[in-house]
Amino acid sequence: MKKLLLGVFASIAFIACTSEEGFELAINAPYAGDSPVKLTIEGDQVLYEGNLSNGEITIRVEDFVNQYAMIQIAELGQPAVYYHGGEDVSLTFDTINGFTFEAGVFNDSANSLTAKSEMFNQTMMVLENKFKEASQVGDTVTISAIRSEAMNLLSSQAKMNLEFAKKNDILGAAILMGSNSTDFTYEDFKDVAAQVSEQYFESPDYIKLTDKIVTMEKSSVGAVFTDFSQATPDGDTISVLSVDGKYVLVDFWASWCGPCRAANPALVELYSNNNSRGFNIVGVSLDNKAERWIEGIAEDGLPWPQMSDLGGWQNEISTFYGIQFIPQNLLIDDNGVIVGKNMEPADLADFLAANL
Repeated sequence: MKKLLLGVFASIAFIACTSEEGFELAINAPYAGDSPVKLTIEGDQVLYEGNLSNGEITIRVEDFVNQYAMIQIAELGQPAVYYHGGEDVSLTFDTINGFTFEAGVFNDSANSLTAKSEMFNQTMMVLENKFKEASQVGDTVTISAIRSEAMNLLSSQAKMNLEFAKKNDILGAAILMGSNSTDFTYEDFKDVAAQVSEQYFESPDYIKLTDKIVTMEKSSVGAVFTDFSQATPDGDTISVLSVDGKYVLVDFWASWCGPCRAANPALVELYSNNNSRGFNIVGVSLDNKAERWIEGIAEDGLPWPQMSDLGGWQNEISTFYGIQFIPQNLLIDDNGVIVGKNMEPADLADFLAANL
């Protein structure tokens, strides 16, 4: 009996001595010599910093919740990025294949999506070269066709990313939050959040996703617009809901924003054709220089009310509504209810024709 107990205690002691927390990180990069190496996550938080020995190192690192991580090997220049799912990580480098990771199923899935995206990236590079050539000779017809093709390409890539995000758990949340597309709707974000397993609710990407949904809800169609007051170019103060109109377009723009300035002529035409019938616009500028803001209004001949706190991207109104790119717009009715969002001029013209 004594021998049996000793055996049990010995087994427990062995388990206690050999059980290690965290994950193993192994790097094999012969060409890197004794290069400094660093493992970081979002916000440049350093999880490990040291040096390779003859291009190799094997260490244990404190684990962290599921998210993208970056390994920087100074001698090799370009960093290596992978998706951390909690498994041990093996990174190799050679001059033929570059960086190769073994980091678990989530990273394998992320790599698969990256490979599919490469086709889009290569096509976009071809379009960029054609665009430069057409611009040099002033071929406006070709320029317009290339722009249209590029927009369709971006839309197709966004659709592929969204389909992936809706069926890949926490990795889907990371992909969605890392995509910069105007095609994603409030419902899309909710769908991706709904398929994330509860065990990943502490992941930074899930937290960012749910925060994004809360912000998007404020500007969703059917929500009541929360009013704000800001300064006009003349130094007075107006509020959004004080602007008269059966329908008022809240136009987020800035004088330094090329796409915004390019969209202004169409808005001026819409305003001219529909203002007398009850349509109005209020511009919310993300400028931070009053002189440039005022010049932009004059240069584009914008006749509608304008407001700004000159806070740039930290404008109080745009921050509240989660505006991360411009131009964007919200259409509100005379009850302050949001009835449209990011409407293109043609769609807005159709809406006004049917409702004024």
